Amino acid sequence: MKPLRVPFEFFGSKRLIWVLLMLSVTGVFLTGCQGTMLGTSNKGQTIEKSAQVMLVKTGPQAGQFSDGYVTVNYKYTVSGGNLQMSGVVSFGSAISGNFLVVQTFDLGLLLGDATGKVLLQQGVTTAVEVDVSSSQNFNTTVILPPQAVTMAFTYNGVAYGAGGTSPTSFWADPVVR
Repeated sequence: MKPLRVPFEFFGSKRLIWVLLMLSVTGVFLTGCQGTMLGTSNKGQTIEKSAQVMLVKTGPQAGQFSDGYVTVNYKYTVSGGNLQMSGVVSFGSAISGNFLVVQTFDLGLLLGDATGKVLLQQGVTTAVEVDVSSSQNFNTTVILPPQAVTMAFTYNGVAYGAGGTSPTSFWADPVVR
């Protein structure tokens, strides 16, 4: 009776290199999918005064953020230690008037203390390959840091037009650097 043997070639260097390459590519891809906006934290930096929206912690609240590129109509309620937020994101004339498709888009929320110092940065919604005339609904719950009294929206996206035009990035990152 012959002993059971696994050929050494199965674990050969070519196969090992292929597996390591695939793991590396997967790791880079998953890191990118985490969101470029979320990949770099603004924690500890200061939100620009003009971008700060004071959090009202009683009853349902509503508001709008608009800068020509993006409009966010939102509603929120603070309950216990949570911020429940829902709304609609649409692309402004700077995007819809010049491009056909938003290739990627990430909307985030910054929560700050009384001095505007960022306590938390969290993703709100993401869109991929959407028509510039479409709107994106969102509904999210954020664990509210106890010191949070202000918020601001942050976003980044890439849009492109017809005929293979080069993609163009657009963003808002309202922090003092």
